[in-house]
Amino acid sequence: MKQRKGDSLEENENNVVNTQQGESNQRQQSGSTLNNMMKSSTDPKVQELSKQIELLKKQRAVQMAKMRESQYRLNYKKSEQEAIAKLSEMEKKRGEGQGAESLAKLKRLRHAMEFKISTESLSLAQEKSVARKVSEVNAQIEVALKSERLKRKMSLVSKDIDAYQSALNDLIKSITETDTKLDELYSAVRKALGIQRRRPRAAQQQGERKPVHKQQEVNLEDIVIIKKRDTKAQKPPAGS
Repeated sequence: MKQRKGDSLEENENNVVNTQQGESNQRQQSGSTLNNMMKSSTDPKVQELSKQIELLKKQRAVQMAKMRESQYRLNYKKSEQEAIAKLSEMEKKRGEGQGAESLAKLKRLRHAMEFKISTESLSLAQEKSVARKVSEVNAQIEVALKSERLKRKMSLVSKDIDAYQSALNDLIKSITETDTKLDELYSAVRKALGIQRRRPRAAQQQGERKPVHKQQEVNLEDIVIIKKRDTKAQKPPAGS
């Protein structure tokens, strides 16, 4: 089955939101070691950086909640748009859709027939015939009105979709900016703690830098380096 363009766009938008949520979960899991070191540090600079990080993390949590809500509203409106489109298509296939001009003509025709009944001397049979035609025209007018209501509803829903999509894009941009600030703060924390990352051998041989995960997490190798450095600093000089 051929995939519709709308389905592909919605899937991409959902993937963006899921990626943001996945990165958030990954940070919470892999950044726990560095967070523990920050809490136990007595360095005033590290403590100040920790406060800034906590504020940004709370801000990011609010942004993520708003992003999930915007995505939900956007998906709901897209489902509503699809339902309206199906109803409109059904009306067209049944030959019941009329359009604005046809609706105006039908109203004029009804007015003319009603005027004829009220002003002309008609036999009972003629009056019944005209009345029956008025009923038929009224039914056609109802169908035309339904089609017009669907068109207006579709227009309103499309505007809502544009608004929710714009809001979602702004939230994703804000979250990305918050992530960048968090990365900078974590880098400053690592520097204040004297943590140095070792490049993997494969990356050294190829002359490439391995991408660092968001928020600059600390691994066990970093902790070993710190402990060795502290041990050397505490060792008394020879001959003392």
